Amino acid sequence: MYNLQQRANNVFSFAITVIGTVLAVVAVISAITGYGTINDTLQVDAKNIKIVTRRYGPEDTDYRDRNSEFARLAFDIDADFTPLFNWNTKQVFVTVVAQYENEKFERNQVVLWDKIITSQDKKHLKLRNVRNKYAMIDVGQRWNFQNASLTLLWDVTPYVGVLQAGQSNKKASPFVLPSFASQQK
Repeated sequence: MYNLQQRANNVFSFAITVIGTVLAVVAVISAITGYGTINDTLQVDAKNIKIVTRRYGPEDTDYRDRNSEFARLAFDIDADFTPLFNWNTKQVFVTVVAQYENEKFERNQVVLWDKIITSQDKKHLKLRNVRNKYAMIDVGQRWNFQNASLTLLWDVTPYVGVLQAGQSNKKASPFVLPSFASQQK
């Protein structure tokens, strides 16, 4: 170490090596320990399912066909995300996904609602009559008494490490998406 520049370079290189090693250890520990399971319930009331056509709000517009049918529904969420929060959790991204089948495709999934939980204070969600935030429309543009169910999904974003995804083992009770014509009678 002959001059100040070499000394600064050695100290900086050592510090970067130590920080990188600590971050790698944190990432490995988080991946090995994982996260716990959550306790949740997700319910849909069949009376709160409405099928509408045309423009139903600024986000519910289908420019292909003016008579496309949109499903609007309300659901209840009661989920405790406490096991997902530890010293390395930055945020949890929660989504509610509707799953159904039709003649064209075996499996269809539509994201209805999402929320980012960043605070440890609000890690227990207990929400009633939550309306879908995003449009629910089928590729075929018509609902024809399809059976559907809701699933709760989440992604844990750590401060250091790999994103970890999970989903509820419990499915909400299935419900039927009626056609618009059947609601008009």
